[in-house]
Amino acid sequence: MTTSKTAQGAQQDRQARRRTARGAEMGALLRFELRLKALVTAARMLPALTADNGAQERARLIAELERGDQPVPRFQLPRRPVPGGALRMVDALRREAEELPGAGLYTARLDELELELLLLDALGRPRVVRPLSARRYGTGATLVPTRSGPMTLRACARRILDAIAPTCELRELPADGGEESLGAMVRALAHDAGLDVRVQLEPRLAAGAATGERTVFISTRCFGRIEARRLAVHEVLGHLVAAANGRCQPLRLLEWGTANSYMDQEGLALYLEEAHGLMNGERLRTLAGRVLAADLMHAGASFAEAARRLHRDEHFGVAETITLCERAYRGGGVARDVGYLRGWLRVHDAISRGEASIDALRAGRIGLCALPAVRQLCREGYARDAAYRPNLARSLSATSDGTMPSREPPSDAASLIRVELTKK
Repeated sequence: MTTSKTAQGAQQDRQARRRTARGAEMGALLRFELRLKALVTAARMLPALTADNGAQERARLIAELERGDQPVPRFQLPRRPVPGGALRMVDALRREAEELPGAGLYTARLDELELELLLLDALGRPRVVRPLSARRYGTGATLVPTRSGPMTLRACARRILDAIAPTCELRELPADGGEESLGAMVRALAHDAGLDVRVQLEPRLAAGAATGERTVFISTRCFGRIEARRLAVHEVLGHLVAAANGRCQPLRLLEWGTANSYMDQEGLALYLEEAHGLMNGERLRTLAGRVLAADLMHAGASFAEAARRLHRDEHFGVAETITLCERAYRGGGVARDVGYLRGWLRVHDAISRGEASIDALRAGRIGLCALPAVRQLCREGYARDAAYRPNLARSLSATSDGTMPSREPPSDAASLIRVELTKK
């Protein structure tokens, strides 16, 4: 009896010491993240490269291309100064991170932050921006996984554009207002997922929609019915759910985003589009067009040359051509959009292999390479599983007009990813 009590007491002492040690380490992590927050906040300006004159300039460029003129952009980006000493702080935090739980997660994200801060400092200087962009986001030459082995993004995009004929869905739904609008779909889907959301119209937005922490920003134009459902799924079930789960995490890094989270979170949102039967040929052509526009930019083509190629040779509509080029050339050539097709193929491969799941990836803003370390942090009590896990079947019905989107057989776009891209 005495021996049993002694063993029990020793075990309780060990558990108490572990709790004390974990508490001390958590305190160190939180103090470290307080310093890291300044860098993360500064780097957040990079995704928000919205020109002050975006709506007016976009309309002018569209009119020029329609007339057969050479569209030459004059976007006015607000100045986004990098805080003094930011790069020195990156180096200092790298050294500190080596002693922390999840050290690899922090050092990998610091490497990305360094590139993002350098990009911010170089905006408007293409000769500096473009090689930095290639290192941070990749190019058409970047390899992605397929069933037949690695393939370049350039080759994937080429196969997509060669295999899928141009189509254009009738845009008849308003951005917001009334039951049949993108804004209404976003609110309904967020409500079904248990999330509060604010919808805000943004005329300067080049994309159809974009998501902040609790806000979905929507472009001031009309949308096709499939397009609107797809955007609602992408922004709510992908980005908004991941943001909400990130806010529930003990560590802010999982809220801010681990290394590669930009690319893989976009890939996950695209995967969810496909799972809801909303990934059509028009959407996949757009993803391929983003890769081609970035590829042309990195090859030295001017904005006008890239626009002519996309419109004349690849048969993109005038408005979409200008949007594709704007997203590739903004800031001097940041070209983040190669991450969409790249991320989708990566996430598709990881989930098919059983290496990742939807809920694991959106337990915060988490990249594929971070999953093993995040799982270890969960076991040690530094991270948590996803708090918000919207039911797929319910969300499918929430995005439809009374009928379930067809998923059998798979869409043309999904078939192309699974079959056409795997042919040698």
